[in-house]
Amino acid sequence: MPAALPGEAGFAASGQCLVSAGPREVRFATGGGATARVFRSADRGRTWTVTDTPVPAGEPARGVFALAFRDRDRDHGLAVGGDYRTGQPSPQAAAVTADGGRTWTPAGTPPPAYRSGVAWLPHTRAAALAVGPTGTDLTLDGGRTWRTVDTGSYDSVDCAPDGGCWASGEKGRVARLARG
Repeated sequence: MPAALPGEAGFAASGQCLVSAGPREVRFATGGGATARVFRSADRGRTWTVTDTPVPAGEPARGVFALAFRDRDRDHGLAVGGDYRTGQPSPQAAAVTADGGRTWTPAGTPPPAYRSGVAWLPHTRAAALAVGPTGTDLTLDGGRTWRTVDTGSYDSVDCAPDGGCWASGEKGRVARLARG
């Protein structure tokens, strides 16, 4: 496994810094070190590769907080994060990959603030939601551009095969987005 950077850690707050697919594939995201990175294993953790992302890091509260991948080969992925401290700017807090995470590109129009969770909308090729304490953002172009659709505080989001997406947040807050 590639060595951790000084101060590097996985952020577990939303439960979305670790994602798996099938019986062998796992990825996890980090922050806190000089660079926010994504680690990947295709053999149940026996061997690992690591890739830098353009999501800002360099401080203990900054990095990638959530990952989501779609399609059969898990080539198309999203990474969101930023700086979780209240009032801190989080520029370029989203990135996309189209090659399974071998390279990451910053979102052209990222969410306006820190986001702790991300999920692809089922049965779409390019729609996803990102959530955080200052709102929910939607992308319709695979993560290249995001726009705020709600200002409620949520920490984690997941979508079910039936098309419903659920978000949860502080003080027991729960919401469901249904396909209409």
